[in-house]
Amino acid sequence: MYPSNKKKKVWREEKERLLKMTLEERRKEYIRDYVSLSTILSWKEEMKSKGQNDEENTQEAPQMKKSLSEKVSLYRGDITLLEVDAIVNAGTKAL
Repeated sequence: MYPSNKKKKVWREEKERLLKMTLEERRKEYIRDYVSLSTILSWKEEMKSKGQNDEENTQEAPQMKKSLSEKVSLYRGDITLLEVDAIVNAGTKAL
């Protein structure tokens, strides 16, 4: 077997192993602290905790405001500690 094929096989086996694990089993394998997404407030929850209303802080259409504010969270900190499967940079390089 060629080295690249062996790496693919090992990767697939590891993927299968991880997919079969429960959340608690996966957490036992973490080598450092983590930030669970359940601890990060949505934009809507954040505004409520600050005593502010969405209408005061956004200029979007009413039907979009509710769904967006419930889906978006603002996080300031080390994103590599977030308990997520992947981190993707979708930014573009300015020319």
